Amino acid sequence: MPRESIWLRPVPTSGIGRPAEWSREQITASAIAVADADGLAAVTMRRVATELGTGAASLYRHLATRGDLLDLMIDHAFGEYEPAPDTGDWRADLVADHLQRLRYLRSRPWLLDAVLDRPPLGPNVVRLVERTLARLATHPASGSAKMETIGVLTGMVQTYAQNERPGTGVLDEDFIAAQAAILMCAVDDGTHPHLAAALSGPGSGTGESADDRLARILRLVLDGLLPEP
Repeated sequence: MPRESIWLRPVPTSGIGRPAEWSREQITASAIAVADADGLAAVTMRRVATELGTGAASLYRHLATRGDLLDLMIDHAFGEYEPAPDTGDWRADLVADHLQRLRYLRSRPWLLDAVLDRPPLGPNVVRLVERTLARLATHPASGSAKMETIGVLTGMVQTYAQNERPGTGVLDEDFIAAQAAILMCAVDDGTHPHLAAALSGPGSGTGESADDRLARILRLVLDGLLPEP
């Protein structure tokens, strides 16, 4: 039988005959401190309990699994995320918000690892979805089309953030430059004519930054998924 989401389970208020030693909020804060310092792999029930000065068993009053802990951490982190402000131009606002989300994921590499492992859907994430839907309120597309658009944009940003990392969990400009150098070597060896044409055709070499390119692609995707009525 599937385990019920932590968001649908009551928050424990007491242990057996005495108050619960730690709150969900304290456990979550301790786990995030570990992740910020040492990455997601360092977040174990034992490590978090040690940071709190207690035994791992005391955490299981609140958590059934490490997955529950990741759910709490993810949602807390997205509760600290500040969406881009509304300007009245919903297309520009959605692009700006997703670029801002990309920068937030870069600033907390463990969060990207966590959401790839545990697709988030806690109360703070639900509020972000509601905020995005509010930006789209004037568009006549169906609710399912709008939800699909949110899913596509979220997936694009997460994939983009994942692919720009060399495995150390941080943005590495040298790694990105090395990837570009490999492509140019493939072009120069004369055995990849289609790649050479693609990299030398219109729009190539414009000096567009990676983030500007992503913004342009996000706009194109929005135009396709939610065209002007």
